[in-house]
Amino acid sequence: MKAGRNFSLILFLFLLVSCNAEEDFLPKGSQLLLNPNLSLYPDNVSPWTPLTSNTVQYGVSREVFLTGNRSLFIENKERSTAHAATWIQTYTGPMPAPGSTVELLAFVKGENVRDLTLGGRVHIGIQIFPRIAFDQSKSASATNEELFQGDFDWFLLKATLENFPKDAEKIQVGLFVPDLTLGKVYFDEINLIVR
Repeated sequence: MKAGRNFSLILFLFLLVSCNAEEDFLPKGSQLLLNPNLSLYPDNVSPWTPLTSNTVQYGVSREVFLTGNRSLFIENKERSTAHAATWIQTYTGPMPAPGSTVELLAFVKGENVRDLTLGGRVHIGIQIFPRIAFDQSKSASATNEELFQGDFDWFLLKATLENFPKDAEKIQVGLFVPDLTLGKVYFDEINLIVR
């Protein structure tokens, strides 16, 4: 009788540990970014932050947006000051299961965009940082195959990172405008989803 109880107790503890281990990872369909349509807070777009630059104009538009009530933008007006610019958000919560896929989706719109390099492209990207400092980070990015020129309406960019690493500590998402790109580029409805 005592052996049966011990077996039952061991089986119960095994199931408890197994269930607990599965809950440590995010299920498919989980949204990892906060404030994807930039309308969560009435007075800011937190946790989205611009990488600082004295020559690039970062902003929030309440006039041009796809969903919600605003969008992020990056604007370069002068060739001499048209440096690369990035909006970022960092995620440090529970991670997707190892081997799963994460997908970054964002809508982009442009006004009077001129790529002076004829090759630099507006893009979105995901970077996974490992817990162990000497391990390599993993990344994925996406751009439109066409050069961004002139005015263009909202279109979807999608970056997919497959085989999510088991030692991930944080995920950083970036919305990029490269060097020597003039004009105004808007970003809205930015989602990072476990697939």
